Amino acid sequence: MAELIINNIGKLYRPREGEVEVFENASVRIEGGVFSDISERPLTPATDAAKVLDAGGMVAIPGIVDPHTHAVFAGDRTDELLMKLKGLSYLEILSSGGGIAKLLRERIGEFMRWGVTTLEVKSGYGMDRDTEVKQLQAALEVETLSDVVTTFLGAHIIPPEYSDKREEYVSFLTDVMIPYVAERGLARFVDVFCDRGVYTLEEAEEILRAGKKHGLLLKIHSDELENLGATRMAAELGATSADHLLLSEEEDLQAMAEHGTVPVLLPGTVFTTFLPHYPDARRMLDAGLPVALATDFNPNCPLQNPFFVAQLAVFKMRMMPEDVLKALTVNAAKAIAEPQRGMVEEGLPADLVLLEVKSFTEALYRLGYDPIRVVVKGGKVVRRWVNGAR
Repeated sequence: MAELIINNIGKLYRPREGEVEVFENASVRIEGGVFSDISERPLTPATDAAKVLDAGGMVAIPGIVDPHTHAVFAGDRTDELLMKLKGLSYLEILSSGGGIAKLLRERIGEFMRWGVTTLEVKSGYGMDRDTEVKQLQAALEVETLSDVVTTFLGAHIIPPEYSDKREEYVSFLTDVMIPYVAERGLARFVDVFCDRGVYTLEEAEEILRAGKKHGLLLKIHSDELENLGATRMAAELGATSADHLLLSEEEDLQAMAEHGTVPVLLPGTVFTTFLPHYPDARRMLDAGLPVALATDFNPNCPLQNPFFVAQLAVFKMRMMPEDVLKALTVNAAKAIAEPQRGMVEEGLPADLVLLEVKSFTEALYRLGYDPIRVVVKGGKVVRRWVNGAR
């Protein structure tokens, strides 16, 4: 891979877990797909084959990481918008045969256009072995567009045919699906939707313990509709992340802090489902938790723009721009166990996004504005827009 130099970066943001360092008038050198030099002075190519890009004073941030998506599904759920506008709740839509019981199809390519260079993708719309496996395989096959981390979410709902025999389906997940998925390397994580009307605390714990036994990392959908104690339970089992967290309490935050569980907040879901309030991001940040943000892209939340998520975080959850940037990058990477992503450091994979703004704060301030101009993935310019052309 040819050397790539990007000079004349107005501000280069370098988020880390504890801080965001900003280089003015910065340059980066990329060799072999990784950052080899990061400087506050112009860089010159080492060979005639090198490519040199003038950033024109634009802002640079690490490639964005989306740690929670359901990005492979068929069709859409336009009809459910009318149901929501008529006042039906999420659970009422689910019980009517809509909601998450649709099959997954590929919906990943658009993410790169929004600067998302790494993302997590869940299964969960199949409810049988063959379909769940196909969903995970489909997600793995699109790694050329973004780096994809897969999660087995067989425990998304209880299939209608198992409504009177829940234990049988839970046993199917723990004894058949989880071993099958783990042995074939189809997923890195196992996840459970533990909430009112879905999986009980006891069922969720049984499923997570089975995943842990077979070497999968753990995630949990928790505290969205009701606090059942799932966040604490998952944290105590060593969960990498707990997601949603609208109704989390102080003891939940303490458990996450104690066990290193990353809170992943999904404000877009609150926005699209008309839920009454947003997660208390400020309380989590004050507790020292590395808050991450995600789109929760799915047919019920058809959102792939991380900047809209970021703006909701600012205007609805009072997150500061520095916290938002970390939540989209380094903290989001931690939420999917990808410690080399979400940072601009020498020796790390060269994923970078150039924004046509004077500061990252401006990208959050300008509602409806699309700031993305260049996306670099693994040292290669994979998206570039000039004079508004895309």
